[in-house]
Amino acid sequence: MVRSPKPSTSYTSASTSYGYEDYTTTSRPRTRPGTGRPSTARPKTGASTIARAESQHVVCAVAESRGISPTVGLAFVNLDTGEAVLCQINDSQTYVRTIHKVKVYGPSEILIVATASSPKSKLFSIIEENLEDIDSKITLLDRRYWDDSTGYEYIQTLAFKEDVEAIKISVQGNYYAICCIAAALKYIELGFGVQFSYHSLRMRYEPSEGSMMIDVSTIYSLELVQNLQDAKSKDCLFGLLNETLTAMGARLLRNNILQPLTDREVLNTRYLAVEELATKEEMFFTTRAGLLSVTASYV
Repeated sequence: MVRSPKPSTSYTSASTSYGYEDYTTTSRPRTRPGTGRPSTARPKTGASTIARAESQHVVCAVAESRGISPTVGLAFVNLDTGEAVLCQINDSQTYVRTIHKVKVYGPSEILIVATASSPKSKLFSIIEENLEDIDSKITLLDRRYWDDSTGYEYIQTLAFKEDVEAIKISVQGNYYAICCIAAALKYIELGFGVQFSYHSLRMRYEPSEGSMMIDVSTIYSLELVQNLQDAKSKDCLFGLLNETLTAMGARLLRNNILQPLTDREVLNTRYLAVEELATKEEMFFTTRAGLLSVTASYV
C-alpha cells in the first residue's frame, strides 16, 4: 500500500468534480422532561463497543436494491491490516442483518450513494439512527463511483494472485457487493491518496449464510466482547480467548465471536486444524514464531 500525493481538498463538497461530501448528524433534542426514572440503557462509552476494540481505520460502502425484500451490498476495507471483505445480504424491511454486519465490523466511515439522502431511503435513515452506537459517520458518494466493472477490475488487480479466480467465482451475481468494493477503493484512492500495490490486498467474499446472528442486547449482556463494569477490562469472552499475535487475527477472532459459524464443513475443517496444532507442538511454536516475525516487520 502506497500513499500518493493527496489531491486538492476542493473535491470535498458534493457540488465539485469528485462528488462526495461528509454527512454529519446531531443528537435529537429531548422533547419531554425527565420523569425521574433511572436509566436502564447500557452506558455510552464513546466508541462502538461491539466492533472497534482497536483504533483501526475501516471504510464501509453500502448499496441496496429497492423492493419488498431488499438486497444490500457491503464492502469493508481495513486500511491498517490491508484486507477487504465483500458481502451481499437479502434483508428484511428493518435491515436488521445489515445493521448487525456493520456493527460487527465497526467502520469509522460509511459510504452511501448520494441519491439515497434526498429523499432519505429507509436504509439511510436506519443507518443514521445507529451512527452513535457504531461510532461512525456517513459520507455521500456520487453514483458514478458505484460501478461493477470497476469493482471487477479492482478484484483482478489488487487481490492476492492465488485468490483472484476464487473471489471472482464467489461474487458472481452479487452486483451490489461488487459496486460497493468499487466505491470504497475509489474513495480511499481519491480521499486519502492511498493506493494499494498490485495483488497486495487480502480480499474475500463473506456469504450471509453459514453464520449465526446474535442480537446486540445479547452481545452486551453475555459480555462477549466487553466487560459491563469496566470497558477497558479484558474480563470478557474475547479478552479471555484473545492470544492472537496480529491485529488481523484479533479482528478475525472478534468477528467469529459476534457471528459464529454454522457451516458444518467449514467448522470441521477448523476443528481439524486446531487438533493438528494442539497435537504437534513443534508446528504450533513454529507457526507462532512466524507470526511474531510478521508482526515485528510491521512495527
